[in-house]
Amino acid sequence: MKERLKQLAKAFDLKFNENWFNYIWISKEENTLLEYMWMCPDPIFVKYGETSYERTKHIENFLDSGDFKECLHRFGGQAINKDTFMKYFPSRISNIENGKVRSSLSKIYKKIIKSMGKSARIAILTKSSIKPEIERLKDFVLFHEWIHILVNENGLKFPHEIKDNWKYNEGLVTYLQEFYAGKLNELEENVRKTRYDFQKQYYIYALKFRQLLKNTNNPRKRKELLRKFIILKRVR
Repeated sequence: MKERLKQLAKAFDLKFNENWFNYIWISKEENTLLEYMWMCPDPIFVKYGETSYERTKHIENFLDSGDFKECLHRFGGQAINKDTFMKYFPSRISNIENGKVRSSLSKIYKKIIKSMGKSARIAILTKSSIKPEIERLKDFVLFHEWIHILVNENGLKFPHEIKDNWKYNEGLVTYLQEFYAGKLNELEENVRKTRYDFQKQYYIYALKFRQLLKNTNNPRKRKELLRKFIILKRVR
């Protein structure tokens, strides 16, 4: 997979270092708590709060809800930035009143930091005993999260001050993943067949990058266009 990433990096004139890429498995329950408290913008979490303060305040309501049980049937991943994680996550944990929940999140935090070692970022994958899920996680999901790390290491992340920044970040990574797979012509079909609106945004925004880069075959030019696009979004 690192060789695939290296080829993708070359196609966009991106720096590549195989030591950037690592991953860790955590349970579906741990990943759900992590997504909830790490401000995942999925509507299933947003209904309990749009700020970390609100999420902390309503975490017990979330854990007692059908939404939490639904999330335990999901599988997937995310990429964590060590500096940001260390800066903000401990304070969010300390603000949780329920000692048991606070302890669970502290264990998750320590596990992730320990697994990172000297790495600046790490991919998080949910454990699963279901074979199709495991295959999807080891291939599609891990590649997706490692592309996030590749993009971030090259300074191509859309920052929080940009409205809907998560949509642009997921759209860019989805575009790059489909670019490597040679499936950019299937994006419209993916928009149509994806039922969950949150996930549909990945493909909708990937189309924006396909339009942006459609007439560009030069790796350096591709990177320049992406950088200019991020700057443009910052100004607006």
